[in-house]
Amino acid sequence: MSLVIDALLVVQSTLVILLAGYEYLTLMHFPALPEKSGSIPNGLMVSIILPVRNQAKTVSECVASLVGLDYPQKEIIVVDGNSTDGTRDILKSFDGNIKIVEEEPLPQGWVGKNWACHIGYNQAKGDLLLFTDGDSIHSRDSLAKTVNYLEATKADLVTLAPAAILRTFWEKLLQPPIFWLIMMFVGGKWVNDDNKPRWALGNGQFMLFKREAYNKVGGHYAVRDRIAEDYSLGRLIKAQRLRLRMVTASDSLGVRMYSTFPEIWRGWRKNFYSVSGNHPLFRATYRLVLLFTFLVLPFVVLGYGIYLSPAAPLNIYLLTGGFMAFFLWLGLIILDRSIRVSPFYALLLPIAILVYIGIGIDSTVRGALGLGFSWKGRVYGKPITGQLEAPVP
Repeated sequence: MSLVIDALLVVQSTLVILLAGYEYLTLMHFPALPEKSGSIPNGLMVSIILPVRNQAKTVSECVASLVGLDYPQKEIIVVDGNSTDGTRDILKSFDGNIKIVEEEPLPQGWVGKNWACHIGYNQAKGDLLLFTDGDSIHSRDSLAKTVNYLEATKADLVTLAPAAILRTFWEKLLQPPIFWLIMMFVGGKWVNDDNKPRWALGNGQFMLFKREAYNKVGGHYAVRDRIAEDYSLGRLIKAQRLRLRMVTASDSLGVRMYSTFPEIWRGWRKNFYSVSGNHPLFRATYRLVLLFTFLVLPFVVLGYGIYLSPAAPLNIYLLTGGFMAFFLWLGLIILDRSIRVSPFYALLLPIAILVYIGIGIDSTVRGALGLGFSWKGRVYGKPITGQLEAPVP
């Protein structure tokens, strides 16, 4: 039995080192948005489409940053989803600088954000379409730099990975590991490889489309029932053999996704549901088992090895557990340093993954039972009865 356990530990250690190698290949030296914007492109009108709903805490700073963009050929279309928290009053203070559109009643089968984006698109006049979120903050030159990058690379979609604004303990503990997992799941910088259509991702916090490319993939209508619509749009772009470029832009865009533990739980619960393909039970369970096996169990092995060390200083549990923990910690420490988070939080990786496994279990159970996911006053993920609405022109 001891030999079997030893063999399993060696196999697990080998797989972890392979995971570290994959991480290095896909995440290290990730391309960044060029720092200099150059001259402002001539003749390219950009329609900025901002869907908001009950975002009074963040929308003022977001809209002010959009109004302040040093890109003259732009229009800002804000689609308000019947906010009840004062968001609308804040938007009115920008009257004359933005166009406020009231969201029409949500059709059956649509996710609220996708419906708002679709409404904004129908109002847009630009050659380029920028979809962004109400919790984002844009530097003055961010749009000019991104448009120039899109033109220089002949991309059909440029999406930015922003600086993460993390202020509380739970944000710093939970958000970086989730970002880390997502980027490995989608292939990291391989999303920029036109010869790898399987690897794709969009970040709904900043997605700049050529209008013809957006139309070709069907826009938000094509992903109307998708909670993670940005991921789905990125996949559609790659599936059509269009050019997707994702770059880091920590000096150009900042985002604070969630500010409290309940928000983090509810937000990632709905996203786990969506990314798991609307919950084939096997797929969701398989991912949870992998998370435990490769990101929690190595630390259990290390702990057991430390427990045995007084009697057996160089036991195999200590050696293999330490080996695996080192490589797992190293990747997250590098990420945390890049986003100005203390390495202390990386050392708590197994706790963060256990919380995420809890989120995944909650998501899986709710999805399997058809209980749905509440978000900003709406519920998604319940079984749809009746037919979807006809396409909206």
